[in-house]
Amino acid sequence: MLFGTGHLCSVVAQQALVANTTETSRHDAAFGYHTFAASPGQAVGPGLILLFDGDRTIPRTDTVFVVAFVITVVLIGVTLALRAPAVGRAATVDGAPDGVRDLLRRPGLVRTLAVSCAVIAAVDITLVYLPALGAERGIPSGVVGVLLAVRAAASMTSRLFLGRLAAWLGRRRLLSGSVAPAAVGLAAAAVPMPVWLLGFVVLVVGLGLGVGQPLTMSWLAEATPPGLRGRAMSLRLTGNRLGQVVVPSAAGLLAAGTGAAGVLVLTAASLTAAGVAAARRPPT
Repeated sequence: MLFGTGHLCSVVAQQALVANTTETSRHDAAFGYHTFAASPGQAVGPGLILLFDGDRTIPRTDTVFVVAFVITVVLIGVTLALRAPAVGRAATVDGAPDGVRDLLRRPGLVRTLAVSCAVIAAVDITLVYLPALGAERGIPSGVVGVLLAVRAAASMTSRLFLGRLAAWLGRRRLLSGSVAPAAVGLAAAAVPMPVWLLGFVVLVVGLGLGVGQPLTMSWLAEATPPGLRGRAMSLRLTGNRLGQVVVPSAAGLLAAGTGAAGVLVLTAASLTAAGVAAARRPPT
């Protein structure tokens, strides 16, 4: 509970800082860089499993958590050195501050939240069920850690060039076009294949999933006034957490008896629905 609450508040603050310190025309690139900065941690973190009995199916998790705790202590010091800009005054509707209901009435915001929810749930499912898939197929945990690092590195690459891609293709086309290969890759991962081919599939999934989070952030930042961006980001993260609970739970119930492969297929189906929602989203 403490970890989840602290993580949620930290991420909301980060995203609000990025939105409020960046010009509207630069939101795509800014959020791409923001999520790009998170990708090295997602790539290096799973790779650390190689240092803790990576040849075993289940590594030494106690050591992993100790190392993560030390990293967190360092991050506290970095956070204390940050200097936040002044926050703009909240926008009003008929003289009253906007609430959650007013935010949800903004054009396209519900669709954006739905797409974000599906994408973040898919990211979490790959982090959880890819190791489960490896355990089912007898793949060593060190190799699974490398696969997770490949996924994170692919996401990092797509986020680095997000601003240029969005300017070239447009947000709707880029988002729907990136979700499609991620859905195909997750469905393909459910089929038994050599490890090298699974690595290529994970690479494709990472490239697709890397685009979804920053694009939905920039969409929300542009669709809401400066004083309400923190609330909009928290609403997005609340929807994401709901997806992280509902989607894996529903997948586990519907895929009973099929193992991790069935969960990946159902996740691919949810991503397909998210891609359709993104394609039908009205312009900001």
